Amino acid sequence: MNQTKAALHALPSGLINRLCRSKATRLSLKQMYTLGRHVLESKSQGALAIPAVFLHQELPIRLSHALKMLNSNSLPINMTDMPNFQSIFASYLEDISMITQMPKPSTPQLEEEFTALLRNLEQRHKIKILAISKGFRDLMDNVQRQCIEQDTHNSLFYHNGKGWTIDPQADRAIQTFFNRFYTINLGTRLLIGEHLALHDRGLNLVQRVNPLAISKRAIRDAQKVCAAHYGQSAPSVLIHTPNPDISTTYVDEFLHRNIYELLKNAMRATCETHLNNGSPVSLGLSSSSTSSSRSKLPPIKLVLVDGGEDVTIKISDEGGGMALSEMDKIWSYVHSGDSSSLRQSSSSNTAARIQEQEIPKTTTTTTPFQPSAPNTSALLTSDVLSTKTESRNVLRTADSMTVMGGLASEAKDYLDLPLNGSGHGLPLARLIARYFGGDLSLISMEGYGTDSYLSLFRDDDHLENFPEVDEEMAVEIDVFVNEFMDEPSSSSSSSSSPQAEYEYLNNLEQQRPSTSTSPRK
Repeated sequence: MNQTKAALHALPSGLINRLCRSKATRLSLKQMYTLGRHVLESKSQGALAIPAVFLHQELPIRLSHALKMLNSNSLPINMTDMPNFQSIFASYLEDISMITQMPKPSTPQLEEEFTALLRNLEQRHKIKILAISKGFRDLMDNVQRQCIEQDTHNSLFYHNGKGWTIDPQADRAIQTFFNRFYTINLGTRLLIGEHLALHDRGLNLVQRVNPLAISKRAIRDAQKVCAAHYGQSAPSVLIHTPNPDISTTYVDEFLHRNIYELLKNAMRATCETHLNNGSPVSLGLSSSSTSSSRSKLPPIKLVLVDGGEDVTIKISDEGGGMALSEMDKIWSYVHSGDSSSLRQSSSSNTAARIQEQEIPKTTTTTTPFQPSAPNTSALLTSDVLSTKTESRNVLRTADSMTVMGGLASEAKDYLDLPLNGSGHGLPLARLIARYFGGDLSLISMEGYGTDSYLSLFRDDDHLENFPEVDEEMAVEIDVFVNEFMDEPSSSSSSSSSPQAEYEYLNNLEQQRPSTSTSPRK
């Protein structure tokens, strides 16, 4: 805990307590889009100071909320005692310290320095989320292994007569925790990614999007992964839409990721149901599976509809479906690491063989939304390699990150993950869908297939679905902070400038809209 103490005492006394009790300023898609267009159309470096100043004020609040979640007792297992989580906790403190000790980025030069910090924070944040996911999966595996070896129940797993399974109450608690934590992460990364996109790439992440064009891109990406996984052509996708020119304000990466996730699952289920030793078979489920086209897999159908309130995308497959008793498990962070077990497959031996030969054991980690990428279009190859190497070196030398050993090399985008066993795909997809008032739901017919419904809320004034401040968790942070402040080493915090704390907290109270929202019903 020495690193945590050092990071904590580098902050002004009482700042963490106040940040944890502060409410995040939730934004709408319209606000992000309008500000982004203003910055781009002004063609002035000084215009970037507007979002930079807001981030300088807002990010410490959002990071403190993540810190608060990691120090809470909301999980049935004490993950916070693990060395890996202690290191992550310290890293969040370091992030808050770096931001609060930097001057307000109100000039072009200070904005450049702040943006450089944001690039570093984005990479650090990505590694932290990967480490949390991997640490949780490893912990669950170890606890379950102990149950099996000792043949004893605990607060997490019990034997239901057929095998060891997660306790439903514990599963719900874990789901609640990660829903809140990943939603905080989602909003934080979106704000950072939006600023980096404006600064480095000259574009908005939030923009007027064409769902049909994004759907076609997601289809190509999913088919490419599916074909590589099974060694043959992926199922075709039939698109139906009464209006190809549908447009709405949204985040391109949000929509692409969700459509891609749903298509990937549909293609996997179709292949595992209709393939036998690598050859297609007809189960009499589709009109396309006739004698003249028996060698073809049944197509997946994508329907795109422009409603008055929502833009809705339905993806239908004939991949065998799921039993009703299995439906709740698709949203579980415990079960979703091995989502292949949720599908009824007529080719389980083939699927098992593919999984054993082709899927790395490290793919149980998950990569929540990575919204921005460096603008490499104007860089030489040597420049790109140099930039990446420098970024990795900065991360590896950070004291609080060394425990994570090697995770930087695993920080890949979701398109780099294999077809199966890639972690929390569907739970994260639903969080993304709900973040601006939309939703994701599945209806399955066991023995036939599954329909997925992805809805985008047209009201671009709807604010982020950012979790509210939990007073109980704030009290727990108070206890944690006060324990450190009561120790003799807390005298080092007196070197922090009271004026810096006052100026920063005063800035936090400004530009704080009174508007609030609740998740769309």
